[in-house]
Amino acid sequence: MDDRVKSCCAGFYELPVVALLLGDELHPGGAALTRKLAAATLVGRDTRVLDVACGRGESARVLATHFACRVVGIDYSEKNVGLANELTEDAGLSDRVHFVQGDAEQLPFDAGSFDVVICECSLCIFPQLSTALGEFQRVLRAGGRAGISDVVLNEEVPESLQDLLGRALCISGALSVDGYRNALGAAGFLAIRTRDVSGVLSDMIARIERRVSTVKHFLSEEQLGLPDGFSVPRSRIAEARDFVASGGVGYALITAKKSRTD
Repeated sequence: MDDRVKSCCAGFYELPVVALLLGDELHPGGAALTRKLAAATLVGRDTRVLDVACGRGESARVLATHFACRVVGIDYSEKNVGLANELTEDAGLSDRVHFVQGDAEQLPFDAGSFDVVICECSLCIFPQLSTALGEFQRVLRAGGRAGISDVVLNEEVPESLQDLLGRALCISGALSVDGYRNALGAAGFLAIRTRDVSGVLSDMIARIERRVSTVKHFLSEEQLGLPDGFSVPRSRIAEARDFVASGGVGYALITAKKSRTD
């Protein structure tokens, strides 16, 4: 069952409609929030970084360009990994960044391989979150740091938002701030800090609204690559916007450390 869920989630981000709705920024906050996450986890020159659920590799390339670190990205989607490596070669960053296909719950790396592990808007969709966090712990060196940005759920998600749009916004599987803190603590992480950056989620919804208004004038639902029977009515996007504005859901930047004595 978990493998089917992972394949479904990986395939979801390959859909043409997702690229049209989200553009190059597949997570709220885009490159600017990635840089804040890197600064919060003390990424610097030659820091060994693992980007879990890296998608097409945009964050990894941002990190290598701005911080001169070395990045390995891992994603469940072979298609995304292939595209990420092509884009990285085109950008001239292959000496510092490369990507592999793999499972966040079974990371194919030795213990202590990385200084920093980052995971952006993906932790909430892992079927076995505790297993994934245990893997983050294992591959980090003693004293290493984890950086997570993700949707934070403050109220129950309306049933109408538990569909493609809800998944695109990572609303349908999100935890509360305490939920993330408890999960990190149970995995052995220390010095857990959270920062509310909910404005980036509102910005993403506004961008989706603009894109939907534009693309529907030029493309059919077949060209959009929408699943059978699905559409993205403006009323649904407005509902998501209102749910964010009401405080029902937000976004957080979370950092934590692995013990230096491990």
